Amino acid sequence: MISLKVPHHGNPWTLDIDSAWIAWLTFDLKGEKVNVFNEHALAELEMMLDQLHADERIKALVLTSGKRDSFIAGADIEELAKIKDDEDARAKSQAGQTVFEKIATMPVPTVAAIHGACMGGGLEMALACDYRLVTDHPKTILALPEVNLGILPGWGGTQRLPQLIGLAMALPMILGGKNIPGKKAYRMGLADGIIAEAFVRQQGADFVERVLTRSGRAKVMKRRAKSQSRVMKMLQANPLGRAIIYRQSLKQVLKKTNGNYPAPLKALKVVQKTFRRRPIDQGLVLEATYFSKLACTPISRNLVNLFQASQRAKKAGAPDVKLELRSGGVLGAGLMGAGIASAMSRAGMAVRLKDISWEALGKGLSTIAKGYKGRVKRRRMTQGEMDQAMLRVAPTIDFTGFANLDIVVEAVIENMDLKVKVLRELEDSVGPDTIICTNTSSLPLNDLAAIMKRPKRFIGLHFFNPVDRMPLVEIVPCKKTSKETILAAVQLVKDMGKIPVVVGDCPGFLVNRILIPYLVESAWMFEEGIDIERLDSLLEQFGMPMGPMALVDEVGIDVGYKAAKTLESAYGDRMNVPSALDEVAESGDLLGKKNGKGFYIYEKKSKKPNERVYRLIEEARRRDGISPRDIPDGDVIDRAILIMVNEAARCLEEHVVDDPEALDIAMVMGTGFAPFRGGLLRYADERGVREIMHRLEEFEQKYGERFKPARLIEKVAKSGGRFYSNN
Repeated sequence: MISLKVPHHGNPWTLDIDSAWIAWLTFDLKGEKVNVFNEHALAELEMMLDQLHADERIKALVLTSGKRDSFIAGADIEELAKIKDDEDARAKSQAGQTVFEKIATMPVPTVAAIHGACMGGGLEMALACDYRLVTDHPKTILALPEVNLGILPGWGGTQRLPQLIGLAMALPMILGGKNIPGKKAYRMGLADGIIAEAFVRQQGADFVERVLTRSGRAKVMKRRAKSQSRVMKMLQANPLGRAIIYRQSLKQVLKKTNGNYPAPLKALKVVQKTFRRRPIDQGLVLEATYFSKLACTPISRNLVNLFQASQRAKKAGAPDVKLELRSGGVLGAGLMGAGIASAMSRAGMAVRLKDISWEALGKGLSTIAKGYKGRVKRRRMTQGEMDQAMLRVAPTIDFTGFANLDIVVEAVIENMDLKVKVLRELEDSVGPDTIICTNTSSLPLNDLAAIMKRPKRFIGLHFFNPVDRMPLVEIVPCKKTSKETILAAVQLVKDMGKIPVVVGDCPGFLVNRILIPYLVESAWMFEEGIDIERLDSLLEQFGMPMGPMALVDEVGIDVGYKAAKTLESAYGDRMNVPSALDEVAESGDLLGKKNGKGFYIYEKKSKKPNERVYRLIEEARRRDGISPRDIPDGDVIDRAILIMVNEAARCLEEHVVDDPEALDIAMVMGTGFAPFRGGLLRYADERGVREIMHRLEEFEQKYGERFKPARLIEKVAKSGGRFYSNN
């Protein structure tokens, strides 16, 4: 082995040249868990490439990663966040394009040997290579997720990907940030070979040896050409066919985003203007231009801020403390309990799953297996990993094996008496150091802590349903909960791959306390005569993932109504539930999507407004003394959204959370609040807190006490400040 030493201190690239004169260039960014392209890494890569260009002895170049389970995660988000203006953005785009063009113009074959996540700029670098190899490991994922940050691929991705795999397969990756597992990448021609993780070097060298021959190159090109269907080749070969593909792509983007996210629309324009119309040098200029127009927009700033905030939340807890949670227990094998047990098992923990009958446990295990099968189907785990995960879950109808568990989560139904009974039994069955958590969305934690013999090790967790899809978990310490218990709960949530947010104990905690007023206010507007579909449509256009009435149906009218009444009891008139919700909830059989009848009627994959609900509303209006009235679109949106801003301000006042960023992350991850707006309080800051206060005062005059501005809103408005700068 010949090793080329580069005399530049701190170079993240290591170059080794083997006896066959194959250059192996390995990226290993020191002190980081994953490789990202920062200015220094790009500059060093360019220097190495210049040296390789000048060395006539080199026969091939292979690019690899020194990280265990990651190739390259993309560009450094910190540098993206610091882009000053359009010209700075254009310069950063052109810098990456220039370096990758040096890979594309190497006089010898170039190969990217990919194991693990290959994202954004990492994939753009791989696209600049002549060939790509992927490992067969589930962690090998290829994607261009830039649109999720409000930008587009700016280092050649919009140019090289469509040329490589065709429009039909490239556009979903560019416009939607779609993840492609390694094996699928091979089938679609994005990768040219599959290699084993343990034999990257050996099998990579074998591949290089093949493509150094004319017959080997021809074989790769023939297989790559076959990956595109004949129909798609014909479509993209003529302007009319391409127009059909572009039109369908635009339709899908608008359906998914309601036009609120400009990045996929701009990316589509770049592809339209360049694919088979301009040489790559001109295409790269256009790509850099559109990148620069997006990078400094408020939407991109908001999405980047959210990404950074989520990364900080994932690192919550003491950075110097890593607790080893090897075993856990779950009480209750229903949907919630099964979801929690599944997440524990997936994190590598041995899990005891307890319920009162083997029948209930059988259903719980079936739920877990179904979730795992879905992950195998989506290539998020292998069949072998699923089998091992299932073996880690041990069902039981008693407390056998609980004495030595590290942590236990009680997840029985939301009933105070039952939880008290179960928690008392549990505490008598575990060891003195076992952490006990209760999963609840509304019950007062300090009341439950009062019945515990060791309240220091007791804490509340609020998982959101469905557990396998919802990333947020609210962690709710009680008055006597120890710091060690909080850290253990945070560690459990992090081990599960979820985002922990520590919140104070109050009715509704954080997310539901802010969300329920939004749903209740929407019910008030429905009672005042706003059509269900118009109401939902307006809030979806604002950026909510679904309208409020559809959301109540999704959650379950019975569940949502119970939560609303709980908060009404706790907070009084400002959360007064309208008779419209009473009438629908007390009808007896309108439960929402789960039984096909709610504010909408659900049939197969379609839904339509439920006329019966409109008939019920007449009685509600008589009770509340309301006559139907027309409400402007702006008022509909402001009443629903600003009542949440107002409650969020109260949560900051009362220290339910101390940080606006934590609140915004919780609302985005827990409710899907419009990510492009950066979160509820960032939206308030950008709109102007003073303007929001005036709107609340206007609504207070019209609709009553529930819109009275919170003290913090008045304070921030009068100072001309912002929630983020005020904190």
